[in-house]
Amino acid sequence: MYIVFDIGGTSIKYSIMNKEGEFIESSSINTPIQGNSKTQEELVNIINTYKKKYDLKGVALSVPGGIDDDGYIHFMGQVKDLENMYLNEYIKEHTGLDSAYDNDVNCVAMAEKYMGNAVNNKNFVCITIGTGIGGGVFINDKLYRGYRGMAGEFGMNILEHRKEELSNINFRTFSRLSSTYNLIDRVNKLKGTNYDGIKVFEELEKGDLEIKNEVENFYFSLAVGIYNIVYSFAPEKVLIGGGISYRDDLIEKIKEKLSLLNKDVLDMVEIDVCKFRNESGKIGALYKYLNKGE
Repeated sequence: MYIVFDIGGTSIKYSIMNKEGEFIESSSINTPIQGNSKTQEELVNIINTYKKKYDLKGVALSVPGGIDDDGYIHFMGQVKDLENMYLNEYIKEHTGLDSAYDNDVNCVAMAEKYMGNAVNNKNFVCITIGTGIGGGVFINDKLYRGYRGMAGEFGMNILEHRKEELSNINFRTFSRLSSTYNLIDRVNKLKGTNYDGIKVFEELEKGDLEIKNEVENFYFSLAVGIYNIVYSFAPEKVLIGGGISYRDDLIEKIKEKLSLLNKDVLDMVEIDVCKFRNESGKIGALYKYLNKGE
């Protein structure tokens, strides 16, 4: 058995999995407040707890950041605790287990390439939508990592700007305008509520016009970001992951907004969801671990 983590800015999800990628049991915790190394401490506590229950062979992790080929983590987005370290060395020291990890959306892309909706595609892009927005890119059948493993950090792309508004530029990124976390945050500030994502879309379906406007802007910004990615990489497919990929109307809404930008883009690329939806990261991380010697 293997313990597999999917670390995000909001939660840390983890599962016990076998080598065939089947889930034995799963759980999650809230991501700790950053700055006191609590994240790595929690990981070790969870691993050591499950070592008492299972004969664990190793640890696989999907993490949100830029990672060198040797495992050094340069950048971790909202999970700052894990920056500037070799996480595999820390885990080995405190649990005795070997580990392997990669950028979260690289893990998603690997899962989709080897078991999912991109098996037959040489050139494709995965985008995950959650606390922020991340990307994984396959070019000519190979995962493209870029310098310091930073390729695919699409959430940092600036979608809107004015020179006189540079102080506000962090609020005009792909992540700020198009992640579900920030959509929910905008709705709650607008309505004075404490809705989660499910509640936001429930109120939308009841006909709340203010929420409808926010959601429409969210989909439009998402389409703008995807449009730029399509014309930058010319992929055969763009696959969408994250919790919102469970919405039945997601692809329809994205295509609707892409048509407003330029109908020709839909002749260039297929838009679809990740086969494994919100579990792709863990499946890809396990694949990375099982093939780490190759």
